[in-house]
Amino acid sequence: MEWTGPGFVDHHAHLLRAAALLAESWGSAEAIRALHHSCAQHGVSPVDAIEPPERGDLPGVLRSALQRARSVGLVEIWEAGVRHPSYWAALHALRDEGPLPLRVRLLVAAGLAEREMPARSGDPWLDITGVKFYADGWLGPRTCAVSAAFRDDPDNAGLLFEPADRLARRIEPFAAAGWLIATHAIGDRAIESVLDAYDKVFGAGCRAAAPRIEHAQLLRPDLVARMAAMGVVACIQPGFALDDRSHAEAALEDEWPMAYRWSALLDAGVPVITGSDYPIDGLEPLRGLAKLLRNPFDSLTQSVALGLMTRREAGTVTLSGDLEHGDARAIVSMRVIATAPAG
Repeated sequence: MEWTGPGFVDHHAHLLRAAALLAESWGSAEAIRALHHSCAQHGVSPVDAIEPPERGDLPGVLRSALQRARSVGLVEIWEAGVRHPSYWAALHALRDEGPLPLRVRLLVAAGLAEREMPARSGDPWLDITGVKFYADGWLGPRTCAVSAAFRDDPDNAGLLFEPADRLARRIEPFAAAGWLIATHAIGDRAIESVLDAYDKVFGAGCRAAAPRIEHAQLLRPDLVARMAAMGVVACIQPGFALDDRSHAEAALEDEWPMAYRWSALLDAGVPVITGSDYPIDGLEPLRGLAKLLRNPFDSLTQSVALGLMTRREAGTVTLSGDLEHGDARAIVSMRVIATAPAG
C-alpha cells in the first residue's frame, strides 16, 4: 500500500551545525552541565556565543546534510539557532545553483542576531524567519529551571539564563521588526519567565505574533492555560518523552503529572508543532512518529500525532506500508518513497 499526504516538517533541528562541526554530538551530561553553569556564572545564555563552522567546503557539506534530510522524508527543516553568518552565505550559494533538496528556514541565535541580523529573502526555498533565545538548561544534566528542586538533587532547582525583564529587553527590537521569536524553555520556572517576557513585549498582540516556546516539557496547569490564552506556540520533540523517561522518573517529584503531557496542550487549545532537536534525537520523522505514539506519560491517536508532524503547505510525502495499522511499531517499517517540497 502507498500513502501520499502532507509532508513531514522538522521545526527544530541543528542539522547544519552538526554537519559543519567536527564533533558529532553535544557531549556528555557532565560537559553540558559544566557549560550551562559557566553560562549562568557569566550572565549569558548558550546561544550568545558566535561559533564558526569547522569543516571546509561548507556549501558541499550543507548540501549533503539537506539531501539526507530529504531522503528520510522531510520536506522542510528549521535550523534552530544559526550562530555564524557563513551558514547563510553557503546556503545562498547553493540556492543560486537551483532548488534546494528541501525547504530551509533559519532561526538566528540571539548572540549573532544582536550583532548581525540578515534580511528576509522572501524565497520559498530558503529564508530567515526569526530569532532563537535560550531561557534554561536541560533535564538530563539537571539544569532546566524548575519551581521545585529535583528529587535526586534536592539542593538544585536548575538554572535560569534569562529572567523575564532581561529577556523582554532582548526580544523587543526583534519583535518590533516583525521577526518570529522562539525561546528554549524546558522547566516550568523557565516557561513562566518566558511567558512573562512575551506578555511584556507583545501584550494583547501576542496571538498575532505567535511566539514559540521550544520544548515546554515540564508544565503546570496554569502555564498551559496561559499559553492557550496568549496564543503561544509549543514546539515539542516527538521522541523526548520516551527517551527522557528515566530522567523524569528519577528527578521529578511524583513523576511531575504535567511532564510531557502534549494532549493537555492540545485540549487547552495551544498551537503545537514538532521538531526532532537533531542530533539529540534522530532526524527520521517516521521513527519520531513511532516514539511520539509510545509516550509513557500521555497518549495521542495516530492521526493527531501525524497531524502534529506534517504540514500540507510545505509539501507532500509518499510512503509505502500500512499507515492504518494501530501498532506504533509498524510505522518504523514504512518506507519513504518520495518527497515533494513546495516551492
